[in-house]
Amino acid sequence: MKKLFSFTFLPAFALIISLIALPTSTVFAAYADGSYDVPVEIKEDGTNNTSIADGYFNSNAKLVVENGTNYIQLTVSSAEYVKSVSGPNGEAQVISESGNTKTLQLQVGDLSNPINLGMHIVVPEEVAGMEYDNNHSTQAIFDVSGVPAASTDGGETTEKTSSETGAGEAVDNPPTGDSTPIAMYVALLVGSIAVFAVYKFRIARN
Repeated sequence: MKKLFSFTFLPAFALIISLIALPTSTVFAAYADGSYDVPVEIKEDGTNNTSIADGYFNSNAKLVVENGTNYIQLTVSSAEYVKSVSGPNGEAQVISESGNTKTLQLQVGDLSNPINLGMHIVVPEEVAGMEYDNNHSTQAIFDVSGVPAASTDGGETTEKTSSETGAGEAVDNPPTGDSTPIAMYVALLVGSIAVFAVYKFRIARN
């Protein structure tokens, strides 16, 4: 009897523990493909204070979503001071440059949370009173409240207005969702509990 109990109860118990410890994938808002203007503020790392570096960037950035991948384009208005910018996925690429203005592009993820940015800032002595050459850790805060979410109906084409995409064209949105096989685990759990219940029922009858 004890062996039978071990063969039924212990697997069920182990399955319950595995479900509790089952890792869950991080899911964040997926945006509809297109190009959007989004307000941005550069803050000091770990605080709510606006960084001095914020003055080197335009207050509006551009979010470009291509096949579900997010890219942020930042316009640097004092390019001679900002030598480089890097994000979670590597160094920013210069996509356009005119005089003292540069547009940088970074691949990013969840914009509902702050994006960590590293910057190399160099200010000459004649401007700052002393030569300033330092690496900064900052956070970019984006307001994406006006960005439409991606379609969740299996990728059905979504029509956007010209103010959203700049062209008003239709684009295909990729389906989103979590593919973790929770249903399989639940079925196994229910089956194990059922076997254990039958065993207990037989014990009660004897």
